[in-house]
Amino acid sequence: MQASVIDRSPRRMRAFTLIELLVVIAIIAVLIALLLPAVQAAREAARRAQCVNNMKQLGLAMHNYHSANDCFPMGRTGMGFSYPVSNGDPNRRTWAFNILANLEQVPVYNSINFSRTFYDWSNTTVMRAEIAAYNCPSDPGCTIVLSPSTFQTVRSNGNYMVNWGNTTWYQDMNTTYNPFVGPLPPPAGLRYLSAPFAANKATKISELIDGTSNTLMLSEIICPESKGPTNGEVDHRGDIWNDDQNCSMFMTYSTPNSKTIDQVPGYCVSTNLKPSNPLCIDKLPGFNAARSYHRGGVNVLMCDGSVKFAKDSVDLTVWRGLGSMNGAEVISSDSF
Repeated sequence: MQASVIDRSPRRMRAFTLIELLVVIAIIAVLIALLLPAVQAAREAARRAQCVNNMKQLGLAMHNYHSANDCFPMGRTGMGFSYPVSNGDPNRRTWAFNILANLEQVPVYNSINFSRTFYDWSNTTVMRAEIAAYNCPSDPGCTIVLSPSTFQTVRSNGNYMVNWGNTTWYQDMNTTYNPFVGPLPPPAGLRYLSAPFAANKATKISELIDGTSNTLMLSEIICPESKGPTNGEVDHRGDIWNDDQNCSMFMTYSTPNSKTIDQVPGYCVSTNLKPSNPLCIDKLPGFNAARSYHRGGVNVLMCDGSVKFAKDSVDLTVWRGLGSMNGAEVISSDSF
């Protein structure tokens, strides 16, 4: 009987070849390339849903304010009117102050010194408070705006702007710009039609002749990035506490995400200073379009509290009609 011999010599383990390793890496890279857009799309969908929720909160706050005061808040107060002078300026502020208590921001609201203008150092607490409901999560740059001068407090920015109508910041206050002859038709000029938010004026729901479902209340803008602390290096768009031109409002003179350049007098930080900023030009009178990082359009809050998505391709006449409150336009719900 022959004894079996056990082979105890070590076996050689077969390793991956370089080609096999490269194939595996290529497959992983392809999978990542396929999955990454889906992940990014899912994240943007979540951010857009949060943006819609923010607008619904703002709509509820506006209507709660109306219930308590029988009107929506004034768009702005101060410049151009005989308000008490504080710190060398009229007592300036915007709608963003007035609805804080209705946004469950009572401590912030109580910190406001209403006897002083918005940028006074006594209002530092509210100026630097970043109110989540005022910011779209799709815009990463909408946080703090640099102060344009040493005697003003640094303040937070916001994405959501009230509807200032179909022309410019001046609305019907200045006959030089009403009708407004600008870069877009008609060549004879565009006459201002009343908007739900204006200077030194509060609007009631009963004054919305076009109907609450056919009149814009709010939309969003892209917050530009300021370059420095001096005038000319600070961009006004998104300066939500400021009552000056382009700060807390948008106009329907141009369509959402329009290629028409915004006119931002005095405080335009153009793309040659910050390439990511929406185009602007330092020119009177001020107007700025609704803009967003949402693909294809912007979210809008109607005066009835509903939130809709307005496409970039919306007809200019329809968009301007949505910006007016008594233009008697006939607007189909599927036209924007």
